[in-house]
Amino acid sequence: MNPLWGHLIGVWIVLMILVFIGVWVWAWSRHHADDFDALARLPMQDAGDTP
Repeated sequence: MNPLWGHLIGVWIVLMILVFIGVWVWAWSRHHADDFDALARLPMQDAGDTP
């Protein structure tokens, strides 16, 4: 097997880890807290109670 594959796989893994951390930071940012809180309460509302 070509040693280049090892480097390419390593770069791919590092990129995927960075994407995962980026999504995690985005999801836990304070900017989205109100939106996620409203979405969490959505199943408990009646059909006529739209926000």
